[in-house]
Amino acid sequence: MRKKQFIGIVLAAGMLFAAGCGGKTEIAEPGQSGQDVSGTEEGNGEVKEIEEAGENHAEEGEEVFGQLGDENIFSKGNTFTWEEITISIPDYWEGKYQIEQNENGFSLIQTASYEKLEGMGFLFGFYRTDRVVLEEPAATPLAYTDTQTYYMSEPTDVNYYFEDKQISEEYQKMYEYIWAVSGTLEIDKEGVRYNPDEFILPLSSTVLLKEEDSLLNFSDNDLFIARNEIYARHGRQFDSDYLQKYFESCSWYEGTIPAKEFDESVLSRIEKDNLQIIKEAEKAYEAEHPYPKEYAIGSSVIEDLDNLHGDGKPEEIQYYINESEEQGKYNSFLTINGQEYWLEDYGIHLEEPVRDVFYVVNLFDEWSGEEPDELAIAVLDNGSAENPVTHFLSYNGKLSYIGSVQGFPFKQKSGFNGFSLYGRITGIVPLEFPHTCYGDGQWNYDLESGKLEKQEFGWYRLFPEAAHELYEDLTVYTDMDAAGMKTVIPAQEKVFFMEVWTEDGKDGWVLLKGKDGTKGYIHILDGKIVGDEDRGEASKELKEVFSGL
Repeated sequence: MRKKQFIGIVLAAGMLFAAGCGGKTEIAEPGQSGQDVSGTEEGNGEVKEIEEAGENHAEEGEEVFGQLGDENIFSKGNTFTWEEITISIPDYWEGKYQIEQNENGFSLIQTASYEKLEGMGFLFGFYRTDRVVLEEPAATPLAYTDTQTYYMSEPTDVNYYFEDKQISEEYQKMYEYIWAVSGTLEIDKEGVRYNPDEFILPLSSTVLLKEEDSLLNFSDNDLFIARNEIYARHGRQFDSDYLQKYFESCSWYEGTIPAKEFDESVLSRIEKDNLQIIKEAEKAYEAEHPYPKEYAIGSSVIEDLDNLHGDGKPEEIQYYINESEEQGKYNSFLTINGQEYWLEDYGIHLEEPVRDVFYVVNLFDEWSGEEPDELAIAVLDNGSAENPVTHFLSYNGKLSYIGSVQGFPFKQKSGFNGFSLYGRITGIVPLEFPHTCYGDGQWNYDLESGKLEKQEFGWYRLFPEAAHELYEDLTVYTDMDAAGMKTVIPAQEKVFFMEVWTEDGKDGWVLLKGKDGTKGYIHILDGKIVGDEDRGEASKELKEVFSGL
């Protein structure tokens, strides 16, 4: 039986997103209130039973949910079992919920809302499916076997009786516990694994992808990872630094076979077939999203740069870089329809330019597969101190500088496509918090101003980086809440920094993940990890706890 150890009480619910092994990041569009609350792929499946709940207690002496703190939100030992799935029920829920069951799983419902309006009160549900791809709204995979995925589904719309304040407040308080409940999930079946969030397609090595397992909603980044995780399961190493570091952060990955020595005969028939299906999906994606296009410097390129506002005729483009007489200086210029445009005149001073390729990009791809919406030219500079930057220029009868993005958002250069999000470019930003590293940055293209605008969210998913040794056991929070539930990442050789939340670049929260799969947040103030008062821990400098800082 899987055991987890927590401290305290959850005060807020939230999902953990990680840079490596994070699964898909796209979220389905919300549904409408009043829809079937089961959340299963069958939708309006036949309901087996709706029962009042709260009286099913664990056997005396059975450990349901290990605690390190004084407050145990499961102290009464209430549990519910549906076939092979067992969860613990928070004390606060007693007498306030009921359960709806069908052939795929069960939903937990607030009784007060349901009694006011049938179909309301859905809190969340646990289900199983033999499909490879989850397409249910707000579905989060929690576990899997070789043939099935177990997942939790949350509401996608208001699902409580909001006209009654008392009922509304009760529902919202009940909802705060859903991630604590999901942490108690136990599945009584052989071969259960609880790390599906470390895969794009957890079943891709054992279950054949079918036509109904649509990959159309996957970005090319998702498909790229999904294809290579089939190889990674067999210990293949990768020449791509991005892929290698991505998989290194996965608890299941043990890369021992150099890419050139990998023998594909170890792949099963199902794996080979799924590889081909994913490759076809990648080709389909590229056909619908032909940009960014890579071109050799000095070649003649034909593209309709001013498609939206121009004369409807394509432009002939060349890009040249010449080293100037002054050492370390470069003269770079574009020619468009025979007219020269020197980049220095647009404030672009290249320090260490990429001298083999440039790109034409679609800055506002509507995912329609039709004509491009807003094309631009992208020139790349390695910059100084390993801080690469990409400069963008648009053309509408005249050339205009529209902004720069840190990093190279091109799969050929960095391992990921930074143009897969609607109207947004994903680059990288250098960070000094929690240490010197790179995080994902976001730049929006504003149609009105015709400029790229950097977005400041205070959250950065860290670009996959090398591991750090954790010198000692470390208490971490399951959410960014010092009064919330806690667990312990044991000392180990490989721990990864996954994401950071910071407003000033000095203080904030950092998501950690051990190679053993344990993860949680640490709170950093004044450059120190805030110690857990319940365990008498003092605050410590990061370098006292981690190597390589």
